Amino acid sequence: MSDAQLTTASSQPTEGGVGAHSVRFLHTSDWQIGMGRRFLGEDNQRLFDEARLAAVEKLFAVADDRQCEAIVVAGDVFDDNLLAEKTWTRILDVLRNAPVPIYLLPGNHDPLNPASIYHQPSLQQLSPDNGGKVTVLQDSSLRTLREGVEIIGAPLLSKVASEDLVYRALHDLAPAGNTIRIAVGHGHTESRDSVADPSVIDVARLSELAQQRVVDYVALGDTHSAMPLDERGVVWYSGAPEVTDFKEPDGGGESNSGKALVVDVGIDPENPAEPAAVTVEQVEIGQWRFLAMTEDINSPEDAEDFLAKLASLPQPRSTVVKYALRGSIDLMTDIRLETALAEQRPRFAALYERTRLMDLHVSPELSELRGALQLRGYPEIAMENLLAVAEDQREAQGTRDQATDALKLLYRLAAGVQAKES
Repeated sequence: MSDAQLTTASSQPTEGGVGAHSVRFLHTSDWQIGMGRRFLGEDNQRLFDEARLAAVEKLFAVADDRQCEAIVVAGDVFDDNLLAEKTWTRILDVLRNAPVPIYLLPGNHDPLNPASIYHQPSLQQLSPDNGGKVTVLQDSSLRTLREGVEIIGAPLLSKVASEDLVYRALHDLAPAGNTIRIAVGHGHTESRDSVADPSVIDVARLSELAQQRVVDYVALGDTHSAMPLDERGVVWYSGAPEVTDFKEPDGGGESNSGKALVVDVGIDPENPAEPAAVTVEQVEIGQWRFLAMTEDINSPEDAEDFLAKLASLPQPRSTVVKYALRGSIDLMTDIRLETALAEQRPRFAALYERTRLMDLHVSPELSELRGALQLRGYPEIAMENLLAVAEDQREAQGTRDQATDALKLLYRLAAGVQAKES
């Protein structure tokens, strides 16, 4: 689905935007403010933290530019109920500048338990009761955005739910009539193992409730890729506005994150029993990318193609790449790969081997180094001694590997000296 593609839930016309019988709002989720990624290192983690705050600011800009009446955040606003003081202070500063009312739903990362971050007085000071725009959906009571528009949440009170909380919040409600009703929930919609899971959100039941006009749109969070969940397009995951995990070579993994949804809902006041018209537009928000690459390397040309792919990736400072190489190459190609990857690594937020899937074999033809290095004197003696150890089948494999690694290092050092002299 392209960024501009629209999904319409019924044949009823809708003008979108603000109107007596329509509403436009921004659906987002899984901000996970405070998320850490160990592969980033300290410096790049700081950049990643800032990017998550910048994503929220961009959400606000989109909501303002597109004349949204509200923002609903469908769970996991925070990565944990404990945040570093600096992170907490900065996200409060961002929330303070929300351009429209914003509704925060506790999710499994930040459940509304006794130790919840949502109980913090500094957050409560941003509530409408105190002149702010931030409402925490602490229960499943109906909240009025304005006349004709209601929002109902299904907050998590612990990290693991024991039932379908979204259905529980909705199933006893009467049809909405001339009011538009938006539900906000968080959780998975498919069982993650073979055992029946009572917490799975039943999309079919929610779609049926939308057909009956008990609810008009269900905004979900949990899965970090934006996607519609029913044929009518009234139940959606918004995905995370900034990347959190890797996109796999086959297109799996986190394949459609970095998005938010601009949602238009309209009803026909003369036919209030008719399902609402729902239009959803995906909007690009995120700047970072996490890529998993798998490459077959069986020749120097294959190695150069892989290195060229890395070099061509845009915005490497905000790109993380983990790679798995498969195949068989000679020692000189291996040295070329190692040298070039070492040169490329500082360009990226992170660039590292996917060790579990690495299956690259190097042929033991070490003698080719003699012609390549062209050493004289003590360096040549050191090279010959290392070659003797590396090629001696009587030596332990670990000892031979150490000698081979030393030869590779010698090659890189000698090549560097020769390059400077030339």
